[in-house]
Amino acid sequence: MLRFWSLRIALAAVLLLVVGPLLAFLGLVPGLTGMYLFASGALVGLVAMVAGIITAVRGGVKPGLAALALGLLALGVVLTPAFAGGGKPPINDISTDLQDVPAFTHAQTLPENAGRDLRYPEDFKPVVQHFYPDLKSLKLAEPPEAVFERAVAQAKGRPGWTVTRVDPQESTLEGVVESRLFRFRDDFVVRVRPEPGGGARVDMRSKSRVGRGDLGANAARIHDFLQALAGAGR
Repeated sequence: MLRFWSLRIALAAVLLLVVGPLLAFLGLVPGLTGMYLFASGALVGLVAMVAGIITAVRGGVKPGLAALALGLLALGVVLTPAFAGGGKPPINDISTDLQDVPAFTHAQTLPENAGRDLRYPEDFKPVVQHFYPDLKSLKLAEPPEAVFERAVAQAKGRPGWTVTRVDPQESTLEGVVESRLFRFRDDFVVRVRPEPGGGARVDMRSKSRVGRGDLGANAARIHDFLQALAGAGR
């Protein structure tokens, strides 16, 4: 019946919320495609809300209200993460050291990064200083060698993290982090250097491969890793 057309639209919106992430998780589509399908659920949900109101006004109260509720649900599911990351700058490459940014060496050789410029954008530096003023190098009283070993062990033990290169000579490690839902892959590098007067200084850089903005994910990753590293040394 025509009165159920709004409900069908609403169900299509909910289906997009499930299908997009599922296809990306299974590796059947790229993560960005899965995200677009997921995000389109909000647009279809908005259409379902309007259709639900029209259906309810025309006498189909129950299917109309059901379509309105499902459409609102789809809209909320998509927009909630966006609002949670609200206020974050549209950048996707974060570093604790902006004067001597840790360089990606092995990451540049990966096929997925072929043709990509992995140099740190100069215009990102003032943005990081403004939006993430608390993101600083980690300074520890332990010998650099001990800190580096612990950093490698911690990175290898994290779910979704793959260490791709360990260089004891330079005290750097590189790796890739894969997100759980859309399987986005981000590159990271951790560098340990001796501090003048003793101790060690740890810097970290994390960069998303997809998208201009990261909703604060890279800064959160760095903060979490360094905080855990500091706690493990106590």
